Amino acid sequence: MSVSDSPPSSICMFALHHQSSSSQDSGLYGQHMVFPKTPDGRSMEQMMGFVPYSSCVTPSSSEREDFSQFVLPPPASTLHPSGQKRSPSKDSVEYRQRRERNNIAVRKSRDKARRRVQMTQQRALQLQDENQRLQLHIQHLSHEVDSLRHYLSQRHQQVREQDTAGEDVC
Repeated sequence: MSVSDSPPSSICMFALHHQSSSSQDSGLYGQHMVFPKTPDGRSMEQMMGFVPYSSCVTPSSSEREDFSQFVLPPPASTLHPSGQKRSPSKDSVEYRQRRERNNIAVRKSRDKARRRVQMTQQRALQLQDENQRLQLHIQHLSHEVDSLRHYLSQRHQQVREQDTAGEDVC
């Protein structure tokens, strides 16, 4: 049996085997791979039970190896632990009650969201009105400042003219 003839389950990158090999193995394409040592002196692949690809594929082996230990368990969504309840059938009273409670909760949630949007829009309108009122107040105060400046400059001019007229008399 060649590598290309072997079933997909017998071809693997790393297999979970316990092997007491050295920390140097032939990697892909015959390259040497060096794995770091752990504090207790084992290599990382020994610690994790990994062996290189070359020891997984055995073209000369005529009997099939048992890889059932490497098969992934079924997804959690298909498992029903004993403590977990299954959903009731669609015809049951319990199902109808759950659906009704859920419908009420959804309605309340949507109403609350609508009220929140309305409150936000109402607050935005209030702030726009207040902003417009404040802008008018700013314009009014700016006109008042301009008129006071004009008044003070005229008053200052009059005082200066009186001072220059008084100096000429002396």
